[in-house]
Amino acid sequence: MCAALAVMLIMGLSLTAQDFPLVVEGRGGIALPVASFSNGPDRGGEIGRAPTFGLHFVYRGPSGWGPYIGFSQHRFDCAADGCPAGTGTSAQEYVATNWDIGSQRTIGNFGWVRAGFLFGRLERDFASAEGLLHRTSSLSVGVEGGLGLNVPIKGRVRLTPGIRYSWLNTRFRDDGLVRLRWLAADVGLVLGL
Repeated sequence: MCAALAVMLIMGLSLTAQDFPLVVEGRGGIALPVASFSNGPDRGGEIGRAPTFGLHFVYRGPSGWGPYIGFSQHRFDCAADGCPAGTGTSAQEYVATNWDIGSQRTIGNFGWVRAGFLFGRLERDFASAEGLLHRTSSLSVGVEGGLGLNVPIKGRVRLTPGIRYSWLNTRFRDDGLVRLRWLAADVGLVLGL
């Protein structure tokens, strides 16, 4: 796919779909924990990769710049000694839910770059004497940045594969700081409105 895209760019073929100022973008892919989050807040246990999905509305002005707003969710597996037993249950996951707002720039016909803020929280089940306790962290602020391709498919539809780096520091009421850092590689399906 990358080779075909490079050939089209070199040959100057016009694959651009009609530009629509407002689009809705559904994204799906994988998130990889990085930095201290990859070792986990649970006594050094390993945090696994996560399925990720999101939905964004993007407005593009005449200059190519425009705001985006939406949400994303990442479900990181927990393999730490502090994780409650029960493979395949929500007790084995950190669920990070984020609301995103920022600015996106379209670069030519085939690229994009974005930067913005995250407002997110983390959910997790903890083992206790009474059984599993569901905990939700405080709402916190972080940042994200990313870049990718803009591949017209037909008419109003485009694919937007990309990669984003995000960080968010949050805490549970009775615990210390959780430093969330992740790299998301995903593909967006875009529909012009």
